[in-house]
Amino acid sequence: MTPRRLTPALLALLAATFGFTAQAIAAGTEDEGRLITRNTDGAWFLQQPDASPGKGCVARFTSAKKDQSQLALIGPTAKSPAAAILMHGPRIATPPAAQEVTLELQQDGLPLATMRGALMPANGAKGGGFLMIPVGDLKQTMASMRPKETGMQVRVDGVDVFRLSYDGLDQARDAMRDCLAGKPFTGGKSLAEATAEVRPVGNSTITGTAFFKNAVLAKKRYPPKGSQAVGLIWMSDEFKQWFEMVKQSQKMPDRIPEHIARHFMVTTVLDDEGGFRFTRLPPGEYQLIVDFSYKETVARTEVTGRTDVYAGNQYIGSNDHLSVWMEDVKNSVTFSKTVHIKKDGETLQVSLDKSMLGCFFVCR
Repeated sequence: MTPRRLTPALLALLAATFGFTAQAIAAGTEDEGRLITRNTDGAWFLQQPDASPGKGCVARFTSAKKDQSQLALIGPTAKSPAAAILMHGPRIATPPAAQEVTLELQQDGLPLATMRGALMPANGAKGGGFLMIPVGDLKQTMASMRPKETGMQVRVDGVDVFRLSYDGLDQARDAMRDCLAGKPFTGGKSLAEATAEVRPVGNSTITGTAFFKNAVLAKKRYPPKGSQAVGLIWMSDEFKQWFEMVKQSQKMPDRIPEHIARHFMVTTVLDDEGGFRFTRLPPGEYQLIVDFSYKETVARTEVTGRTDVYAGNQYIGSNDHLSVWMEDVKNSVTFSKTVHIKKDGETLQVSLDKSMLGCFFVCR
């Protein structure tokens, strides 16, 4: 990479660029580009606005891992000559305004690299924060990047904020170079078309909050922000037939068929109050499931001695000597809720609270 020195003016330009690109990075927007290539690590998409050839080009990689971290190569726009690399993930902080930071980049087999970057405001985007690294020459930067990275790690102030493995950058680089040269990219599928191959697709949304209370007066326990604690199962007739077979066998199959696996979805918990969101869903029946652990402080007692009590020579009883201490214990909780999307384009607001699901596959 060829990092560029951060200045107040450059930060302002990056903020302007970021306002244009953040929506392209965040899932669920109207123009997320077309598929360049897809592999086991994730998928590369190219966003290429029609209005200004050579401007506004964004090549974005979305990880297939649960946290769905993203990496974007951002070219100059009609409003800003700045180019940058943008990282998006659940562990990246979200300041109210751009904040300059020093970051450490660790790549497999390479020395630790230190550079300047900026934490960017989320601007309403879901699933974490944004870390932007300005680059002086995007073409030169792309040429220096390896086609495949495994376990690339970024730290800010000594804290691990971003991890990513990707493949296919050579194809993304070629598409990005053509885009910067003003050549149209006509290949590939749209995100909706590519998504339809791996899960059901529609125009509906399920959103809400998940929490657990183990007593009427107990405080609410929320799944951790940034975790993959909330899942969704599309309860189609096909899935129900398969699930009946699983129940009869009383054990999990060694392998879940691909046509069944597409019924399972997970999302990232968005905030400290258990917020979650599933988008682009078709009408139908769904099973929301939350599974997480929380710490609880409990009182422990132990008999450490005993005193016998006598009245004269008559034994009248004993008093135990008790030691009391407080201990933190880790508890796990799993619960679910069934919801129905009746028409395409509907948005369901759900309060996903405890409903005592012991286990889904065998105990249900």
